[in-house]
Amino acid sequence: CWLKEVPEEAPRPPSDITVFGANCTLHGLSHIFLPGGVTIRRLLWSAAFITSLSIFLLQVADRVIEYYQYPHVTILDEMDSPVMYFPAITLCNYNSFRKSQIRRNDIFWMAGLLGVEQGDFDDFMAALGQPTDSDTKFFPSKTFNMLEFVQRTSHNIDEMLLDCKYRGKDCGPENFTTVSKAPYGGLTSGEIKNDSHIFKSWQMVQAGNVLPMQCSKYT
Repeated sequence: CWLKEVPEEAPRPPSDITVFGANCTLHGLSHIFLPGGVTIRRLLWSAAFITSLSIFLLQVADRVIEYYQYPHVTILDEMDSPVMYFPAITLCNYNSFRKSQIRRNDIFWMAGLLGVEQGDFDDFMAALGQPTDSDTKFFPSKTFNMLEFVQRTSHNIDEMLLDCKYRGKDCGPENFTTVSKAPYGGLTSGEIKNDSHIFKSWQMVQAGNVLPMQCSKYT
């Protein structure tokens, strides 16, 4: 009697998805993808995992949609006040220099800024009503003070302001202060002090001023 030996079958290797679940660090997968059949434990883990993942994805989608809607919150505080402080008033003449104040020496040093060619000096001076080289002998200065030139030739509030009233009270050049003379020909700011005879507020405000254009002095 002869007995035939039947070779034992080698165990089947785990599937790729089982290997992936066993090595994945995402919590719950290692309890779902296991060798063997379906068990109650695996079903419970699957339900918990799918529920958690769904909630997470819903939160992400909600935040992304909220972001692209560009929501904003505006907080507005409204306060009623019978008296409001009046800000400073700034007067600015866009003409840089008054031609009536320009001298021959200024042309010599400032020709490039004024756009005057050297050969046109006499014609430019004649147009300003100033003496030319043919009338008087001219000797330019060795140095030139730009600050003095700007202060002398720019418009000043004493000549610009003809009439000024605020809340029925007179105001004048003494209520204004020169802020800057560059790049324009006079930037003057006027501010009425609280302790002066003109109280600066919007309450029953009646203000006005009269300014001449001085176009004849424009360069």
